[in-house]
Amino acid sequence: MIEKKPKRTKTVRRRKKPAGALLGLAAADLHAAAPPDEAIELRRTIEHEGGSVLAVYREPYGGRWVVMAALPITQVEPTPYQRNLSETHVRRLETVIGKLGRFLDPIIAVRATRHVPDSAAYWTPNGSHRLAAMRTLGAKSITAIVVPETAVAYQISSR
Repeated sequence: MIEKKPKRTKTVRRRKKPAGALLGLAAADLHAAAPPDEAIELRRTIEHEGGSVLAVYREPYGGRWVVMAALPITQVEPTPYQRNLSETHVRRLETVIGKLGRFLDPIIAVRATRHVPDSAAYWTPNGSHRLAAMRTLGAKSITAIVVPETAVAYQISSR
């Protein structure tokens, strides 16, 4: 007689409950202070390289400074250690962006660490599919939340 193995009990993963107290900054606090030198320098660099700064503000959760900008699309590339593009996903994005006639989901960008003349000045660790779709559609620029800390690109890509 063959003994049956006992059934494994399935572990149910529960979602985290919302924190008891709200965290981060209130909406009015996102602009409440003067930006640090690092954010001001990033703003100057973006403008010097042909971009247009739309806002300099603190992100609402951690309160760190970021720059919302329109970057020349030729100045942006995916991080070198990013996964390969899914052509299906890119085509789907092209269809949706083209149908809406709007690009509403900015990419995340950091300054490229190995910036050399005639190469991309910015890397996107989160947005290569949107970048590829916008290029195919013939866009001249792309909106990005530019993070001053380059290390964030590695943190986002390694999650």
